[in-house]
Amino acid sequence: MQKLPNTELLAKRTIELLGGPEEARRKIDCEFNDMKNRWEQDTVSIGRILRAHLYVEHYLTEYLKNANPRLADLNKVRISFSQKMDLLDPNDHLISDIVTGIRHLNKIRNRLAHNLSADVTTEDSKKFLSIAAFKALQNASSNPDISNADPMQVLEEFAQYAASTLNHQVSSFGSAFTQALNEASSNAPPN
Repeated sequence: MQKLPNTELLAKRTIELLGGPEEARRKIDCEFNDMKNRWEQDTVSIGRILRAHLYVEHYLTEYLKNANPRLADLNKVRISFSQKMDLLDPNDHLISDIVTGIRHLNKIRNRLAHNLSADVTTEDSKKFLSIAAFKALQNASSNPDISNADPMQVLEEFAQYAASTLNHQVSSFGSAFTQALNEASSNAPPN
């Protein structure tokens, strides 16, 4: 390891390279303020985005494990979120319907990780609301004006919807409901 030279000479030369004492102070203050602003992000928004992403990833992993029991332990192989998404069955219309939204949720999480920006925009909200079944359920529920809702709220609502859809595919309730629906459909008189 290289030994540090004389610290006074090092400081003096650094200040010279920065353009003198006044310019050095200005540049140092600017860099410090930028770092401080990145540190003082809205931690509530960061937490909400991360919670939504982790929540969906949990149910995505559970879905993959249950739908593909012969797969290796996904926690041991440590595949990425994107790789898990690639394992979803594109022929399952209920799952394929939510893939776009889940990928967009991952994009928002990546934006947070790479830019330290916890913003969820109206454009993000529109992406989630472009999923017809999600929007229809929101409009039919207690949130009929979801298009005007806070984008962060839309992100959270979508995360819960996506997780529920994934869970429904492999849960005991989901299996029983699907079986009952199929039986009722086959026994129903034609219209």
